[in-house]
Amino acid sequence: METGQNTVTYRVIELAARIVVGLVFLLYGLDKIAHPDDFARAIANYRLLPEALINLVAVTLPWVECVCGLLLLAGQWVRSAALVSAFLLGVFVVAVSITLARGLDIACGCLDADAGRKVGFKLLVEDLLLLVAAAVLVVKARDRVGLRSLVGVGEGKG
Repeated sequence: METGQNTVTYRVIELAARIVVGLVFLLYGLDKIAHPDDFARAIANYRLLPEALINLVAVTLPWVECVCGLLLLAGQWVRSAALVSAFLLGVFVVAVSITLARGLDIACGCLDADAGRKVGFKLLVEDLLLLVAAAVLVVKARDRVGLRSLVGVGEGKG
């Protein structure tokens, strides 16, 4: 049985994880939506996808990131949004790892895709930390938090 202190501590950790992962996905997604050509070039630079898929991914991925970010920030469908986020972060970790192993010197395409930061070990560690945060939310998050929880309506037992 959890003590009140453990529950409060966990809720703070959950909220922090939701805010961090949600903000990263929302802000990075919005930047990619604003610069689809730059993002498409960044995807192509990884040399992991067939050319026919690059534009499709460049146009759809940022919207998925934004939806996940908004859901995490709003505290709605947290586990589902965290699951999609964790999957995407897993893909990002694999892509960055392959790029590092190949020794490619490219921009990551994360934020400001055209002039953004380079793929490197620091990016890999950041993606892994975000993946851990998203995984914690998948396993432990309550599905009904946020506004509903604040007003005491529909509190879930997730």
